[in-house]
Amino acid sequence: MKADSFFKKHTLSFKKLPKKKVVYIVAGLVVGAGLFYSLVFFISKPIQFSYAGDSCARHLLLFPNIQQQSGSDDFTVTKEGVVKVGGLSLASTQLCVEPATSPSVGETGLTVSPWGGPLFAKPFAIKVSKAPIVAVSSIKGAKIPANQPFKIPLNEGDTIHTYTVAVGEATAPCSPEAAAVVCDIPALKLEHGTPYSLVISRTFPGETERDIVGTVAIATLDPMVITQSSLTADQVVYDTPQSFTFEAGRKVKAVEATLAVKKDGVEQMPVSLKAAVTDTKFSLNLAKALERKTTYVLTLKQVQGDDGGTLPSPVAYTFSTSGGPKVSGVSVGTTKVGQNERIVLTFDQPLHTSVNVGQFIRTTGVNTGVSKLSDTQVAVTVQNAPLCAAFSIVVDKGMRSGSNDAIADEAWKFDTRTICGYSSVIGSSVRGRPIVAHYFGNGATTILFTGGIHGSEPSSTTTMQAWVDYLYANGYKIPADKRVVVVPNTNPDGIASGSRNNVNNVNLGRNFPTSNWKADIETASGLLVNGGGKGAGSEPETAALIKLTRQLRPRLEVSFHAQGSLVGANKFSDSVAIGDIYAKLVGYKTMFYNAEAVMGYPMTGEYEDWMGEEMNIPAILIELPRTSGNYLTSQLDALVRMLSV
Repeated sequence: MKADSFFKKHTLSFKKLPKKKVVYIVAGLVVGAGLFYSLVFFISKPIQFSYAGDSCARHLLLFPNIQQQSGSDDFTVTKEGVVKVGGLSLASTQLCVEPATSPSVGETGLTVSPWGGPLFAKPFAIKVSKAPIVAVSSIKGAKIPANQPFKIPLNEGDTIHTYTVAVGEATAPCSPEAAAVVCDIPALKLEHGTPYSLVISRTFPGETERDIVGTVAIATLDPMVITQSSLTADQVVYDTPQSFTFEAGRKVKAVEATLAVKKDGVEQMPVSLKAAVTDTKFSLNLAKALERKTTYVLTLKQVQGDDGGTLPSPVAYTFSTSGGPKVSGVSVGTTKVGQNERIVLTFDQPLHTSVNVGQFIRTTGVNTGVSKLSDTQVAVTVQNAPLCAAFSIVVDKGMRSGSNDAIADEAWKFDTRTICGYSSVIGSSVRGRPIVAHYFGNGATTILFTGGIHGSEPSSTTTMQAWVDYLYANGYKIPADKRVVVVPNTNPDGIASGSRNNVNNVNLGRNFPTSNWKADIETASGLLVNGGGKGAGSEPETAALIKLTRQLRPRLEVSFHAQGSLVGANKFSDSVAIGDIYAKLVGYKTMFYNAEAVMGYPMTGEYEDWMGEEMNIPAILIELPRTSGNYLTSQLDALVRMLSV
């Protein structure tokens, strides 16, 4: 009732107005509405485009879901600050634009209206300024790390474009930052300490055209170099370190490092480290002691200098911690140990002062004494051991370390043998050089080997000396009933000078008291007066060999000469059969019955003939392939075979 009376009252009052006045009122309302519409929808609203962030303007839009843009396609409109009731969007308070193409400097207009129609269309003017400028002058000549990101300044931020840097064909992306871009320089794989021309480009996402916005000369910093380290690759650490120390080539700013246990080739179980830097030096301190008998990998992931320089690449040190003491060295080999030799055992770390070495070190096979020489060395002294005696040195487990208190949990054993022979001087040359014989084995039957009777045939001496060395190590292989005697150099003056004959120009091979001995002998170069000596056996070298042969009365004598790959025999006893065995084993031809024809001259006063005539000793003669060289390898099987004929 009150509402009806109100309308009736005002309707009656409005009707009372003059018609002219009513027209003015209505006209005013229409004009006011038109002005309001013009102000709201005809006047463009400015939006300042920003390269660094959002480009928005405060503007109320009713029912934003039906509002569509028209006009320019260079930008895309988005509505922000949407007010919703239930699922219905009633209004938005902010309108933003995003570039659809690379922005062009100037002003771009677009409108927003319901369904893109002409009614209630609101125009917007997007003002675009110049794109950000790269501050090239600020980085010109800069020295940058080769494996660290590099910040390139801009006069304002830019999140619109995609920036890249390039050196030659190599390119790397950059990411935006406030008034700068940060470029992935490591992706360029630049060398340290090298000048480069860096090309800076940008593109708009989705476009292929690249805009070069700067080219600048830069140089990479010299690399950081580790000049000293308390660790070395594959080191065994015997003490209990508190830290590891390093020194770099220049002042250090920061260090990044890891320490990990390495098991089955895989790094695991990281160990805590704390870095401490002092000028050019730094240390990596351990929070706790390292486990023993463990492999670790310490990796310097990065060491940065105060100038920004870095390591070219991570530096890794693989090392292991020791257990208890182990023998790391022994002063003898597995053969040829002296009968009274002092053998020195060296341990990989100091022994604890409480260790009694006599309780842990023992030998089997020979008598020895044990004494401590130093913290790391022990002497095991052989006492009057027999020749060629096999024996073992044993270090029992249980020794305590003087470096880390660890206990050796493994025993150590070393098998060796005393020397298998001995030598004696049987005579001297004209110039006083000793003629040495070497003796091996204890059998009743002797096999005699000689070489070097002609000084121009050094291969005979070299091969026989190698045979001697073999027997010193392997004399235990000689049959029990045999003895071996070797005289490698029966003409030491001739071997020293390279002369076939001795100092008196006598061919020692023709100086023996045979039935056909002659003073003047035939040679390959003609007659040599007194080449057989002034008398049979006149030379000191010959006399020494005669005396030895008479003392030994060998079962067999084998002489070595060169050259020709031939085997001869003195044709006494079974020499031919033995010579045939030897020839077949080494693949040589024989000259049992035609030696003079093969050599080209008659041969008198020979060593082999003398022992056959005087003692019926079979002897064979080996002509090696060349005058120089060592032929033990090719002769060894045949030499060993001679010990069982």
